[in-house]
Amino acid sequence: MVQRGNPGQAPQEKPFLHSVALLFSGTVAAQLIPFLLAPVIARLYDAEQFAVFGTLLAVFNITNVVAAGRYDQAVVLPRERAQASDLVKGALLLVTLFTMLVAVVLLAFGQRLERAVTLPELHRMVRPLVALTFLGGTQLVLLQWLLRHRAFPVIARQKVLQSVAVTGLTLLFGWLAWRSGLVLGYVLGWGLYAVATAWVVARSFPLEHGWRSAAIKGALKTYKDWPLHNAWPAVLNAVASGMAVIYMVAYFDTQVVGEHNFARQYLLVPISMVSVALGQVLFERTATRVREQRPIRAELKRVAVVLAAAAVGIAVVVTLFGEPLFAWVLGEQWRYAGHLAGILVWGYAAQLVGSPLGAQLIAMGKVKAAMAFPVFYALLLAVLPAFKHVSAEQFMALLSATEVLAYGGYAAWVWYHAGRYERTLQQQAA
Repeated sequence: MVQRGNPGQAPQEKPFLHSVALLFSGTVAAQLIPFLLAPVIARLYDAEQFAVFGTLLAVFNITNVVAAGRYDQAVVLPRERAQASDLVKGALLLVTLFTMLVAVVLLAFGQRLERAVTLPELHRMVRPLVALTFLGGTQLVLLQWLLRHRAFPVIARQKVLQSVAVTGLTLLFGWLAWRSGLVLGYVLGWGLYAVATAWVVARSFPLEHGWRSAAIKGALKTYKDWPLHNAWPAVLNAVASGMAVIYMVAYFDTQVVGEHNFARQYLLVPISMVSVALGQVLFERTATRVREQRPIRAELKRVAVVLAAAAVGIAVVVTLFGEPLFAWVLGEQWRYAGHLAGILVWGYAAQLVGSPLGAQLIAMGKVKAAMAFPVFYALLLAVLPAFKHVSAEQFMALLSATEVLAYGGYAAWVWYHAGRYERTLQQQAA
């Protein structure tokens, strides 16, 4: 049974490795379910369907990071629980307003955008994207509230619930031969995930009673640096991350886009979920250490070494055996996707290392320093349209090299600022 949060007490300290193990086990279980059933899913849908689905995910990842104005990331920071509760309420209001804005923009410009790309079914993404914007934004805010209470077992179980829901519905709709089965299963799965999380929060970690407008405005004002300085780099970062799919849709045919999105789905998505889980736990740990004025570099180094070893191992295996593995496990029709996976995996491996470490800049309070990465990444990606006339494989190799360079620089940037932080501690202690 979930232990109810006590508004009058700070959550007990838990060992970092225990927290990582809880979230990591939930993430692994959540990823294991669709991976075990991937051979079935891959045979129920074709490349064109994965082209539409992958494009939806890329755009959703952009809207999702800013739906709450980045206030969700600040929920763990206030010392007072009441102020954190008001921050959650304000962020949820912003999610609602942003969802309305997304709906208006898509209705106004959706048809014009469809004519500019290679996907003829892009108009079918409008309603799912609006729904996902609201559900994803709400989920992000509530997740940070659970993280503040260190409810790691709850978060792990919720991830498994989402995976079961999405995978089960995807299989059902594929068996029924619904053309939009991938998209519909994903949206409904997110809906169940968000509703279940809201129920857990209301039952076990309730917000403070009342929606006091003055208190909510005060909390939003106190942490105004998050939307002012952190929202636009977050948007830039999300856009940069989704540009691979956007470039593919703009420059190559639907079949190639679908093969690329399929390889991305079964490589980047699980890698991203693992890196996000690690980043969330490490963020909470780093923020706590910074508040207590304790060193952080030793812990960051241990995490970086483990992640780098795992990333290189994954990349080597996929490069050497991706093509036969995809054909054998997922079906002969996906052999070419396995070949592309061997090209793309090096960029994804770099993200596995750089992304969790990069989140620690915010935990250190280096909001402005965090802006450097998305700018650097976007500048690198801005060069790629000059190579739009090369083959699809060559273009994907350039994408992968860009990601390695960007995320490698990100990790080095974090290490530099962690060193500056510890030198400041030493000077204060002297």
